[in-house]
Amino acid sequence: MVNPAGFGFAEPLDGGDSVYIPRGRLGVALDGDEVTIRFWASDKGYEGEIVELVRRGRTRLTGVPRLYGRTWVLEPDDPRVLFRPELIGTGEPVPQDMVVVAAIVRYPAEPKDPMMARIERVLGPPDTLGTEQLKILIERGINPEFPEAVLAEAQGVPSEVRGEELAGRDDLRHLEFMTIDPVDARDFDDAVCVELLADDVHTADMRLHVAVADVSHYVREGTAIDDEAALRCFSAYLPDRAIPMLPHALSAHMCSLVPEADRLAMVVSMRVDAGGEVSEVRLRAAVIHSRKRLSYEQVAAELEDAGKLEAPVVARIRLLRRAADRLRALRLHRGAVELNLPETKIVLDQDDPGRIRDIVPSRATPAVGRAYNLIEELMLAANEATGQLAVAAKLPMVFRVHDLPDPDKLQQLAAAADVLGMDVDPEKLRTPRGVQKFLSRAESHARGQALHMFMLRAMAQAAYSTDNVGHFALASPAYVHFTSPIRRYPDLVAHRVLKAHLKRTGGQAGPEPVPAMPDLEASRAQAARSSLRERATADAERDSKALFAAAYMRDRLGDRFEATITGFGSAGIYIVLDHPFVDGMIRIGTLERERGELYELEENNVRMVGKRSGHVLMVGDRLVVEASDASLQRRKVDFLYVTKLGASGPA
Repeated sequence: MVNPAGFGFAEPLDGGDSVYIPRGRLGVALDGDEVTIRFWASDKGYEGEIVELVRRGRTRLTGVPRLYGRTWVLEPDDPRVLFRPELIGTGEPVPQDMVVVAAIVRYPAEPKDPMMARIERVLGPPDTLGTEQLKILIERGINPEFPEAVLAEAQGVPSEVRGEELAGRDDLRHLEFMTIDPVDARDFDDAVCVELLADDVHTADMRLHVAVADVSHYVREGTAIDDEAALRCFSAYLPDRAIPMLPHALSAHMCSLVPEADRLAMVVSMRVDAGGEVSEVRLRAAVIHSRKRLSYEQVAAELEDAGKLEAPVVARIRLLRRAADRLRALRLHRGAVELNLPETKIVLDQDDPGRIRDIVPSRATPAVGRAYNLIEELMLAANEATGQLAVAAKLPMVFRVHDLPDPDKLQQLAAAADVLGMDVDPEKLRTPRGVQKFLSRAESHARGQALHMFMLRAMAQAAYSTDNVGHFALASPAYVHFTSPIRRYPDLVAHRVLKAHLKRTGGQAGPEPVPAMPDLEASRAQAARSSLRERATADAERDSKALFAAAYMRDRLGDRFEATITGFGSAGIYIVLDHPFVDGMIRIGTLERERGELYELEENNVRMVGKRSGHVLMVGDRLVVEASDASLQRRKVDFLYVTKLGASGPA
């Protein structure tokens, strides 16, 4: 990541600690490039320099053309791009005061060399929602359209399961599978079924089946569809649209486990006892026939005894919930970590998706949350069972890993918690159970939300790797993303590895040709790329929400809101409004001018104190603020400080 001031940070592909690259040592690298670095320990962590450029991350830039003398250059929109490319091939009139996409045709070989680019298309006028949304996608390397070759291949996908596709599969069409998804879902990539193995519903073992669409049967290596899926790696979910990893013919039809239709699937079956322990794990390629398509709201109503579904379906829902409860109880007993941090939800007008009706926290009602958790627990169990199988068989698997929290960050958390009024031993936060106990204590604390946020910042970033270090937050020794191959390429890779293993061991791997077992280096390269693309996709989703929030707040400038301080930085105070649920900043310069004094940020980054008055602002403080600026191009909202509400803890 490059900072506009000229320095940067190198993020290791294995998810390790970032390395600071000082100004002057970036060479010709751009933000997003893959590089080799030399680094060493310094007073503030790791410091280094770039020694080799491995792969360019950006092939296109967005910006506004400017004429300097007789030369047209592109003023990049992204401040992290430190070069101004010269525009070539501008025989056509250059679109002035418009945002364009330019393909980079020559990268600088030395820092003083020029970069060259050619205009490809005009996006539109700057500072409009449509233009700024497209800019985000281009910056993050996300294409909203599929290439013609991919669409042509997708037309050849069969519209129903054929007899020859059942070879090498277990026929599970007799099982009472059903799907549970959001009410507006268009693709259903998993279905669930549970069987009670004795009469007593409280003590009897259960047989749980998790079926996942067999995407690897339709998406073969070496095809245009697979090449494009590997390039995208993930589906992106923006406020106004979803950009899928796979074309519609697959994601919404043959790889969607629609009700009352035969569908090909990979199925994990397991025995779950009364204590939540899992045994007798079996994996196979199969054919299933889902009996019912349910929404989370329908399931929530039935769990609250307020639904209208037929009795056999209700009985299956309740049995699934019992299975999920068993699994959840054991997972929490192991110390699994659950952070209570809501995400932002952009509510759009159903008739006019360009109109933003509201911005709210994504928390569901307790009843709907229980319905979501039902499926979540079953998916976690399937992913963990797959991970343990991969470890036992020593497969070249792409694991989902989550390392231990960084010790230095835990020390910072402990210092921050002390200021907020909670005593914390950082050593105890080195185990999942220790973190779980800390979060439980934070729930009843006056500044509990801030403590949850500090814990999140101390946690390592989850990543993909062939080196299985376990999953800290889930307290799991081995975890594999297996349950969403429609929208995550690592899941598709996992299915291929598992099919190759099944063929080797005489299991049911589906019809020939069965995918070949990849070598470890191929899996390692795929893990690294998946981690990179996951971050880019998450950044696009976050940036898009920030863009829509800025657009919404443009009509609220001058309005006052209640807000909570979420953090401090060199530029100012980070806040989140109660309603609308919008993040923003009170800029330190503005605060100091308004109050007529300088403020000092204390070393623990938890408090800011006015030097003259001793006025204290602390993380978790409740404020009244006034919206002062909303920039679509910066995707930021600025506020003025008005007053502090009643203190909610030590000040």
